[in-house]
Amino acid sequence: MAFGKISGVVTAIATPVAENGAPDLDRAVKLLALPRTIGKHPDDGEDIIAGVGRFGPYVKHGKTYANLDAGEDILSVGINRAITLIAEKRANPGKGRRFGADPGRLLGEHPQKGGPVTVKNGRYGPYVTNNGVNATLPSDKTPETITLDEAIVLLDARAERTGGGPTSRRKRPARKEPAKKAAPPKTPEKAKKRAAAGGAKAKSTRKAKAEAAE
Repeated sequence: MAFGKISGVVTAIATPVAENGAPDLDRAVKLLALPRTIGKHPDDGEDIIAGVGRFGPYVKHGKTYANLDAGEDILSVGINRAITLIAEKRANPGKGRRFGADPGRLLGEHPQKGGPVTVKNGRYGPYVTNNGVNATLPSDKTPETITLDEAIVLLDARAERTGGGPTSRRKRPARKEPAKKAAPPKTPEKAKKRAAAGGAKAKSTRKAKAEAAE
């Protein structure tokens, strides 16, 4: 096991093994030399970097990080694949790839709306996604067999139902406050007592005025 320090994080990298079973020291040295520059991004000419971080191998352009899919080689990933991964990540900024999550399989670009179309295994089953719009796969389709054309049909139907915007979580209905209890009606007995008290007070006031006049 070889160890490398990447962005302040000590990362363990399995020592590569050659075909004859001996440790592939040349590959191990290349891994420890990461990160490496893959090439220039065609949009702005900035470097695209490949490296290994806390959550595995990644490619980076500017402030955008995108993880490599399982089985992809960090030492041989090329400029075209790196650009695709970065574009996919930017199209779905709120869906960061967490450690252990399915990175998905790229089916291609949406011919009308642009952006990558990807099929993934989610918490509630497989789905396809494009520009924030998600559509669940029907029971007769799997992530391994669905085609780009089939995915576009599902995504367009989903976008039509949601108004074309990104799929959002359903909001819970606001909790209703319990209605305040109405004050109990006044009983005749209480009304009589109040009237008697009011009469006594008025009588006392008149008597005081009469005494003052004398």
